[in-house]
Amino acid sequence: MGKYERQLIEDTEKIIVKILNSEPLTSNDKKNRWFNHAVQIAKQINRDFPNISSVKHLGNRYDNTGDILIISNSKGIFIEVKMSETKLGVGTKANISQDALTENHLFIGKIKSWSTWREEKNHNKWVKASLNKFNRYPQRILKIGNSTTQREEKARYLRGLKRNRKSKDILKNIHNRDRKEKLDYFKYLSVQKQDREMIKRFFVLITLGIHTKEALTDLIKKKDLFREVQNLYIYYTNCRKGKVIIKKENAGKRINRIIGKYPKFEIIFPKGLTHCKIAGIKDNISKPLLQVVLHWKNIAQGIKTPCLNIFDLTVNS
Repeated sequence: MGKYERQLIEDTEKIIVKILNSEPLTSNDKKNRWFNHAVQIAKQINRDFPNISSVKHLGNRYDNTGDILIISNSKGIFIEVKMSETKLGVGTKANISQDALTENHLFIGKIKSWSTWREEKNHNKWVKASLNKFNRYPQRILKIGNSTTQREEKARYLRGLKRNRKSKDILKNIHNRDRKEKLDYFKYLSVQKQDREMIKRFFVLITLGIHTKEALTDLIKKKDLFREVQNLYIYYTNCRKGKVIIKKENAGKRINRIIGKYPKFEIIFPKGLTHCKIAGIKDNISKPLLQVVLHWKNIAQGIKTPCLNIFDLTVNS
C-alpha cells in the first residue's frame, strides 16, 4: 500500500471516530473514497457496542493493536478496520519486511538476515553480470547513472522482449540462481535455535493483520500483548452490487482458539522449497498455520523489492 492509500485509510478511520463521537463531517470527509464504508462501519460499531462513552483514534501509533479505541461499559475495546472494494476477501495474505524472520527475534543469537545473506553472496553483483550478457540495451537505459535503477530497468527491458530467446535465458538463469540462494539461506536458518515464544507472538500479530515493520518490531515485545488482543475486534468491509457488506471478527476469540489448541509453536522448513511455515505443535504433531515465502515483488525474482509473502493457512485450524 502506497503513502497516498495509507493516508486515505487513516482519514477514513478518523471519519469513523467523528461519526461515533457525533462530530460534524467536512466536505472533504464526504469525498473520501471510503466514506460509505466508514458510515456503515460506524453504524455497526454502534449496534455492537451500544453504551459507548469515549472514542479515540489511535492511527499510526505502534504501541497498540488497533486503529480505534472505544470505551464501552467502562471497558476498553480496540477496533481494527480493513476495507476492500472487492466482493470477497478479508486480507489473509500480506507482504512484510524481507528480514522480518530475524529482526523480530524468532531465532536465538546473532542470526544473519536474508538481506545480509544476499550481500555476502554478492547478489547484486552477479545479477548485474548476468544482465550484462545482453548487449543491445537502448541508450536511455545505458545512460542511467544509478546502478540499482539501471539494473532494474535492464531486467524490465529483457522481460518485455517476449520472443527473444537470450533475454528469456538470462532471466531464467537469474531466477534459478536466486532460488538456489534462497534454498541455501533457509538451510542455514533451519539449524538455528528458535525462540518459540517469539514465534507465537509473531504468528498472533500477523494473524491480526499487523504487517508493518515498525508495528511488528514494537508490538512483538509488548508485555501485555495477549491481554490487549482479548479486546480486539476487526471489521472487514466488501462491496456487493454497490452495497457495503460488513464482517466482524472477534480477534481475541480466534487467537485464543488457535493458541489454546497448540501449546507450542515452531518454524518448519520443507526441503527443496523457498518457503517456511509457522506451525503449531500438539502431541508432537506440527500443524502449518502460516506460510512464509521469500519473494521479490517487482519485475522478476532476484531483481527488485525483496519481501516475505505470507499466506494464512488457519482456515481449518
